[in-house]
Amino acid sequence: MSRAALGALLLALALRPAAGQLVTVGPQFALADYREVASGLRYRGSGFGGSLWARRDRLSVEAAVVRLSLDPADGSAATTGFTATQVDAWVAYDVAAYASVEVGVLHRSADPEFDAQSVGAVRVGARSFYEIGPGATVVFRANYLAAPKFSGGGRAAISLDLGLGLDIRLAGRLHGTATYAFNRMNRKTNPGGTGEIDAPIQASLARVGLALGL
Repeated sequence: MSRAALGALLLALALRPAAGQLVTVGPQFALADYREVASGLRYRGSGFGGSLWARRDRLSVEAAVVRLSLDPADGSAATTGFTATQVDAWVAYDVAAYASVEVGVLHRSADPEFDAQSVGAVRVGARSFYEIGPGATVVFRANYLAAPKFSGGGRAAISLDLGLGLDIRLAGRLHGTATYAFNRMNRKTNPGGTGEIDAPIQASLARVGLALGL
């Protein structure tokens, strides 16, 4: 998974300044909510990360990483917290003036390893974007999370990731960014081989930050 994120970063950096191209990079602050629904495990926390976005003509690349400290929320069955690192990456191609198709990856790892589920999946979906004013663009994306893998085993036939984003040009090359993403994986497990039980996982992640256009 780290190789996938590195590949996205190298591709973005390879897009040197040229006509029809834009590169932005910057830090982010994040708030998160994570739940393993059937087990009654619920966590909330915050963290920091960074993002990179690059475009050349119709092709764009986006990558983000965040490190989170998560503690048990009120009413949670959990007694201790954990840290999580999440890597997101997308490669998109514009099919219209307001829409793109995209593929990418999602990887979220937990530390300590068995305090929560680590997961990896392939993204397949689309996004739409609309300029709501001079220098301000809103984005909506919907991804299917294919072939998810869980550290504790199991499968998920239906897994979705939905997101909203806002990019505002503040001054010159400085942008303000805000994103919100929600994903749910309808995980099923078969402990002891006695039959499948529902063990869904859901998470939400809000990020705000600054980005510098290069």
